[in-house]
Amino acid sequence: MKMKNAKLKWDYWIFLPCLLSTVYCLLFILGCKEKEKESPLPQREVEQIIKNFELVETLEGLPNFRLNANKALLYENETVVYKVTLQFYKEGAPHSTLVSDSGVLATATNDMQAMGNVKVIGVEGAELETQSLNWVNKLGKIKTKEKVLITTKDNKKIEGRDFESDPGLTEIKLKETYGYGENSK
Repeated sequence: MKMKNAKLKWDYWIFLPCLLSTVYCLLFILGCKEKEKESPLPQREVEQIIKNFELVETLEGLPNFRLNANKALLYENETVVYKVTLQFYKEGAPHSTLVSDSGVLATATNDMQAMGNVKVIGVEGAELETQSLNWVNKLGKIKTKEKVLITTKDNKKIEGRDFESDPGLTEIKLKETYGYGENSK
């Protein structure tokens, strides 16, 4: 009888740590899977980080645009930029300036999405404000479906959505307008 109790104690001391180890492993694995679900974006590897980033695109020897940013993260197919200033040119002369909190530049096309406190100031005095704006390089157009506020050179305000224009804000198309008036300044 003593042998049976001794064997039972021995099996208990071997079984209990194995059981606890298995439970801890399962909890660890399940915990890791929950964290994977929290991050919907795929993890990407930054190829380069550049401070005081500058990119100039030229067409037939003349500048088309000059992009400056405080910081740039270069990935395989795109560049993420922060504290953006984008100077547009027309026939080599400054045409307008875009500023934004950040942006994403497509490496293959030089199309860019500007995001956060986006403002465009045209050389003729018009201004555009929005939260997101796309530069379509091939078309030479800026576009957004977001709400925009346009202040004309004679200080009139126009609000709307579904905006398209040249970067100088001289050929504005606004499909949906819902407010306009004098600036209160």
